[in-house]
Amino acid sequence: MLGFISLLSPFMGMIFSIAYSGKIWHQTLRRQIIALLGFVTVIILAAVLENDPAVWLNACDALVGVGLGLVLFILILRQRMDINIALALLLVFEIGFCFFRNWLFAPTLASISQQMTPMYETYLKRIPSLNVNMNAISWVQQIMLNYQSAIWGSIQAAGIFFGFLLFNKTSLMKQPVRMIKLPYELIFLFIAALALALYPVTRLYGINLLICMSVIYLIQGTAVLSFAWGDFFSKARLLRTFLIMAIILNYPVLILIALIGLLDVWFDFRKLTLMEEKHESDIN
Repeated sequence: MLGFISLLSPFMGMIFSIAYSGKIWHQTLRRQIIALLGFVTVIILAAVLENDPAVWLNACDALVGVGLGLVLFILILRQRMDINIALALLLVFEIGFCFFRNWLFAPTLASISQQMTPMYETYLKRIPSLNVNMNAISWVQQIMLNYQSAIWGSIQAAGIFFGFLLFNKTSLMKQPVRMIKLPYELIFLFIAALALALYPVTRLYGINLLICMSVIYLIQGTAVLSFAWGDFFSKARLLRTFLIMAIILNYPVLILIALIGLLDVWFDFRKLTLMEEKHESDIN
């Protein structure tokens, strides 16, 4: 079942893979191998039977992006017993894979984009009030191709985060969202992205990497906000729902939260808050 889900949608596959890993990471190696073989067999059979470049792209996303990512996540949990490190390395792996898939399947992605053009034209003819020029559609398609790595990497990073929320409900090893603290070393990847973005020849790669890194620091920023306001909003669920919806629909707020996550690398806001609370309790 997980193989079919991953083949249809790597995003949903990532969510359920991370969530399911909460049950299987402590199982025997034999059961894990059987589950992995079943996952791989389902995906390869589907790709061979269909034998279409787009299906092989989805199969690669499922096998490497989801399957190999899940194996990496479980192995790190077994070796290090540290969820923060496992999350960080899985996020970095997904970012690396998104650039690899964009390079390996560049012709397939371009072909899929061209095949979508008639569909766009059909829908636009049904809604003449939009008055969208076909040149604008070509421009949007080119933007989608140029930033395919950032789009795919960001979606998978979001899938990892949502999967982690379910992981906490199924795993014996639990860690509240508010305590997510990604390793300091990730800042070097962010600096590398900035350097690539500033150099004209590598600017496109740098911008794609910066977008992916911003999603990673958005996750850390969300953890900081959960630490600061989690107790209050846990009692006001309706207000929390409205706040989450407002944040998702407000891009400047998302950028601000990502900036908080980036600044947390140096200032460690949660540690400062705990120190202040301890100091106040000592005075009392």
